[in-house]
Amino acid sequence: MGTEGNSDREVIARLRENVERLECLETRLEALEQERNVLIDSKKQLSSQLANYHRSLKEWEWFFEHSVQMLCIAGMDGYFKRVNPAFTDTLGYTREELMSRPFIDFVHPDDVSITVHELEGLGTGRDSISFENRYLAKDGSWRWIAWYCPAISDATTKLFAIARDITEDRRKEAEILYKASHDSLTGLHNRSAFEETLEDAMAQQRRKHKGEVVLYVIDIDGFKDVNDRYGHMTGDHLLQVIANRLRDIQRAGEMVARVGGDEFAFLVSGNMENAGYYPYEPLAERIIAQVKEPVELSKGAVTVGCSVGVATFPGTANDFCSLLSQADKAMYATKRSGRNGFRKFDPSLA
Repeated sequence: MGTEGNSDREVIARLRENVERLECLETRLEALEQERNVLIDSKKQLSSQLANYHRSLKEWEWFFEHSVQMLCIAGMDGYFKRVNPAFTDTLGYTREELMSRPFIDFVHPDDVSITVHELEGLGTGRDSISFENRYLAKDGSWRWIAWYCPAISDATTKLFAIARDITEDRRKEAEILYKASHDSLTGLHNRSAFEETLEDAMAQQRRKHKGEVVLYVIDIDGFKDVNDRYGHMTGDHLLQVIANRLRDIQRAGEMVARVGGDEFAFLVSGNMENAGYYPYEPLAERIIAQVKEPVELSKGAVTVGCSVGVATFPGTANDFCSLLSQADKAMYATKRSGRNGFRKFDPSLA
């Protein structure tokens, strides 16, 4: 009985040991199964995420290659890393040509400093919004480009920019500004531009207390007779010829404008001569000599003259209105004295 009892206990002990080992294996197997399921799920999730990333990358690639906007990727080392077809089409270069040189090489010399400043801002966290500069196209023309580029951040090491060719917009703006400031018949500055320039010249003289502003008002003598006899088209042609002649004698620091029907104005702003005043006579004489030269018309040549009035600031005039008034009075005094001459305003004409 004692021997059999020992044998039973050994069996029970081995059985318990096997049961415990089995339960441990079952627990471990269950844990491994769970880990396997987690890994399978993770693999599926990773595969799904990877597929999404590939899809997003393909969408980005498609957008980059087919966008009508100019797109580029550039490094802070100053080179393009990628450019899209819209970029190459606009400037006329191949991708290789654009990427083989520092992009600053394509920038207009007058725009280099502001472009470098803008790049420095991008490197220090300042976004670039509608920054404009000029790029050299392969055909030798300059294209105005407007840039939009987020600054470098902790998550980026390159510049991703969208650009737009605004050359035509700039041309239209320049055309509008030109029309607003120039006479449509003669191409000279109009009265509005002339008066603005005159006010600026007088303001500058007040600030610097240096030099003189000299105003010449020119009225064509005999223009009405030509206009009445030959018609308005001939009169317009005559004004165009006179305008070209006045433009030809214009020098640096001078401005000529058409300020009325047959009235022109010359503005001189600069330093006084050693004598202490601007010698106004030589220009007045050149104006008269140019105007009185015969003008060839289809029906023969005509000759007209001009009456010139001169006023100066500072001098007899002390403001914008008095300067214009005094030049007009001097011009009318010239007409009354026989025309085809010039006179400077003096107090006797007041």
